[in-house]
Amino acid sequence: MREIGISVYPNFYPLDQIKDYLEKAQSLGFKKVFVSLILNNHGFEGAINVNADTWNELFSYCNKLNMTVSADMNDEVFSELGCTLTDLTALQNMGITRLRIDGGFTSEEVALLSKNKQGIQIEVNASMSSSNNQNGNALRECREFLETIEREGNIGQLTACHNFFPLPDTALSLEDIRSINNMFALFGVPVGGFVASQLSPKDLHHLGHGVCTIEKHRFLPSHIAMLELFANCFNDVLIGDSFADLSELNEMARCYKQDYIEIPVVFNQFVPEQTKVKISEQVLISRVDQPANLIRATDTRGMEVPHCYCAPRKKYTVSILNNRSAQYEGEVQISLKDLGQSVEHNVIGFIHPFAYDLMPYLLAGKNKFRLVEYK
Repeated sequence: MREIGISVYPNFYPLDQIKDYLEKAQSLGFKKVFVSLILNNHGFEGAINVNADTWNELFSYCNKLNMTVSADMNDEVFSELGCTLTDLTALQNMGITRLRIDGGFTSEEVALLSKNKQGIQIEVNASMSSSNNQNGNALRECREFLETIEREGNIGQLTACHNFFPLPDTALSLEDIRSINNMFALFGVPVGGFVASQLSPKDLHHLGHGVCTIEKHRFLPSHIAMLELFANCFNDVLIGDSFADLSELNEMARCYKQDYIEIPVVFNQFVPEQTKVKISEQVLISRVDQPANLIRATDTRGMEVPHCYCAPRKKYTVSILNNRSAQYEGEVQISLKDLGQSVEHNVIGFIHPFAYDLMPYLLAGKNKFRLVEYK
C-alpha cells in the first residue's frame, strides 16, 4: 500500500511551528513522519540540541494525529536511550513506531531487533550498498542480508528506506537502485524514499537544493518525482525538506491515491476548449502492441475532430487524429521522436519537460495515465 509522509526537524524549528505543519499534512492524508535523532552528530550548520521532553512531546503529538514516526538513529543513540537488541521498550514509551537504523548493526543484530516484542518496525538503509553496485555486489549483499532476516528474524517487521542527499550531485541513480528495490519487493519488504521540496528552506545544506534520494529529482516538483518513485517499486514517499509549501503538499496528496499517472501538457492556443476538456477528463492507456515511435491511446476514438493545426510533430508532441483519418479519428498519440507533419494529426500541445522521464512508464500499457493542463 502506498503512503506519503513528511520530515520534521526540531533541531531547526520550534515545536509549535512543527505541530502546525503536521496538522496540515495529516489533514491532506500524509501518514508518515521522519525524524532524525543524530543531526547533531553530523554537524549540520545551525542545528541545536533537542532535549528528551521536546522529542517526547513531538512523538506524542504525531501519535495523536495517527501519524507513524520513523526515528533515524545510530548504535550510540540507541544505547543512550536504554535500548537493547531484545528490548525496545524505551522506544515504545517514547511513541516511536519505526526504528530507522543508520549504521552500527550487523545483519544478525538486525534480525534479532526485528523480533522485538514491542511491535516496532525495523527500517534499514536501502542505500547501504547501492553505491557499490559493480559486478552485482550490491544485489548479492542485499539478498544475503534479507535471507539472514528471513532465516533468523521476523521479516514481516522489516522495512527499508533509501537515504536522502542534501549535497548536490551526491544522490542516487534510479537505474542503480532498481534491482535493489526489486529484491526487497521479492522478500515482501516495503521500500521508501525521499523527494525534494522546491519551496522549503534549505536547512540541511544551505548551499544545496532539496533533500532527495534520486539526483535527477532534485529540481523536479515533488509530485512528479513521487510518481516516478511509485513506478519503481517504492511504497513510501516522503518529503525530505523541513517545510514543503502547502501547494506541494496538495499536489502530492491529490496524486498519490490515483491509479494513473498524471502527465502535464502545455496545450496550444488552437485547441478547441471542448476537445481539451474531453482529453483531460479521459483516463488513457497505451496499446500493448507498442509502436517504435509513438504512444498510442485509443480510448478517445469516436470523438469528432475537425482537422486543425496539422503542424510538425516534434518529440513529446501530443496530437489527436482528425476526421481525415477515418476509423482512427479521436486517437491520442505522443511522439517519441521527431515525426514531421501529417494531415491526419492535429497537434494539440506538448509534454512539459518535467514529465519526460515518466514516458517509459506509459509504454505498452504499463500504467494508465491522464493528460492534464500544465499551470
